[in-house]
Amino acid sequence: MRNWYDLPTYYDVSFSYDMADELAFINNVFRKFIKSDKPKILEPACGTGRLLIPLIKKGFDCTGFDLNKNALTYLKHKLEKNSLHANIKYDDMINFSSRKKYDGIYCTVDTFRHILSEKSAIQHLENITKVLKKNGIYILGLHLIPKKKKVDKVIKWTSKRGRLTVKTIMSMIKLDKKKRRETLEVQLKIKRDKSTDSYTSKYSLRTYTLEQLLSTLDKIIDLEIINIYDEYYDISKPITLNSNSDYAVLLLRKK
Repeated sequence: MRNWYDLPTYYDVSFSYDMADELAFINNVFRKFIKSDKPKILEPACGTGRLLIPLIKKGFDCTGFDLNKNALTYLKHKLEKNSLHANIKYDDMINFSSRKKYDGIYCTVDTFRHILSEKSAIQHLENITKVLKKNGIYILGLHLIPKKKKVDKVIKWTSKRGRLTVKTIMSMIKLDKKKRRETLEVQLKIKRDKSTDSYTSKYSLRTYTLEQLLSTLDKIIDLEIINIYDEYYDISKPITLNSNSDYAVLLLRKK
């Protein structure tokens, strides 16, 4: 069994699928709220740079960090290949620090849920406030556990890049609401020309109901929620969350 984060080429192709709305949303939010021609932005757990690289091309001054050295090596190669520059560091989401202050930070599609304890989640958010400028924006996106709505147990998608095709099958194999753990199994089915391969990976995420998420955020006095959106990333249509909401993108502003 391989950790799919150690397979950066396949991971990058897989998660570059259907990201246009997410990318446009991040760009539009920062352009709306940040009064700078070249905003300084940070991506914790930046991985292979699927969002970081297109944001650099859109004129942002980008910094990213990650704990996976394979992903960082892949990202640095992509930057060099495209003659782009970013500040790339080896660091983790809980203990990171920076002398540099940022106009905006983003952490979408459940990356925050890799932090598995309340203490560590609080530390992450407190560190966000330390490196975020006054009135800076933190975009936080994650799935929620709805009270009554059925949760999808299997999600499938297929991505292509050149001669490479990656089919991703993500299955929830265990959900423990008491311990707040969701265990996922990911299968990558690879096809390049006539050759095929497959890899399986398992990992755990922390679960959040709406009430649990708001309780965590309430402990961070320097962050305020200014808007909330759903998985459609339409900046013109903020939403109101309820107990059956299953995805939230929060705009948090440093006071």
